[in-house]
Amino acid sequence: MRFKLEKPVIIKLLIIGLLFLAAPYLVPMAAEFVIMADIMGLEALVLFLVYQARHALAAAKYRVSLATSNITLTIAALAQAYAFQPKVFLSHSLGSALIITLGLSLLLVFALWLPPLYFSLNAIGAA
Repeated sequence: MRFKLEKPVIIKLLIIGLLFLAAPYLVPMAAEFVIMADIMGLEALVLFLVYQARHALAAAKYRVSLATSNITLTIAALAQAYAFQPKVFLSHSLGSALIITLGLSLLLVFALWLPPLYFSLNAIGAA
């Protein structure tokens, strides 16, 4: 029996290869998944993949909502920090701009302005 690489055979091999690559991410049993493709047929297997993708999509949506809530909580916590109060932020940003203009050194700005802000945040947290 001679094996011919015709268009339908190539398409089937490509689909099986893609399913084999996607199987570990969608189904825990990858080897059985490819064997099932041979027994059930590609149509049923693609339908099974679509069904399993619903769960993966739900998990991805949950992780995105969890990341969004974490980012929102972080922004809310930073908004209450002493460094971001309007008077402090304005004076420090003007001072930093002046030091950058005069000294042209971003390292100098960090050395002069960030330690007082850090210690003021720690002092507020301890009080």
